Amino acid sequence: MAEAAGPWVRLLRASGLALVAAGVLLVVATLLHPSHETATTIIAGEVRLIAAHVVYTLCWLLVLLGLPGLYAAQRGWMGRLGLVGFLTAFSGKYLIAVTGNFGFLAPVLAKQSPAVLDSINQYVPVLIINGLAAILFMIGYVLLGIATMRTATLPHWSGVLVALGAPADLLRFGIARLVTTTAWPIAIFGSVSLGVGLGWPSYRLWHTST
Repeated sequence: MAEAAGPWVRLLRASGLALVAAGVLLVVATLLHPSHETATTIIAGEVRLIAAHVVYTLCWLLVLLGLPGLYAAQRGWMGRLGLVGFLTAFSGKYLIAVTGNFGFLAPVLAKQSPAVLDSINQYVPVLIINGLAAILFMIGYVLLGIATMRTATLPHWSGVLVALGAPADLLRFGIARLVTTTAWPIAIFGSVSLGVGLGWPSYRLWHTST
């Protein structure tokens, strides 16, 4: 029995460690990312933009690897709400990861064809997939956060941080890009909140599985 439990324990430890690292990387990537994206600012902040998307890419990969383990360890306490939240959040995160490669293309387009850059951002299929990713991401993590709050085994406040952090983390991009860059502190709050909300229970999962 102990031998059978060994791989499961190692999987839980790896999942917890992946999400702890992802929480840290999320904050780092947001701090690196320029607060405003136009052709001019993309060119001026090319190094920061590319660095941010490298870190984001690694962060999303770790979340996709770690989130199933966190849910699996707590599925008995999360119920159907947790299952719906997990599947929705995972799907939204996957779509964000898939569409995130545009950050690597943006500097080239900004230098050679700013009009094309603007056209891509306004292209209906791109708007649809980005909108779907944002909706799934926000709804999924809000539900997952609420499910976490309802468990007796995970820190209550970690669920609150996830439920608040996910919407703030995404809405800040729209506000900062379309309204004003003074809203960028919302980005920092969202990233820290989501990062800590995911990392806190994941650290406990990793620590208690040692």
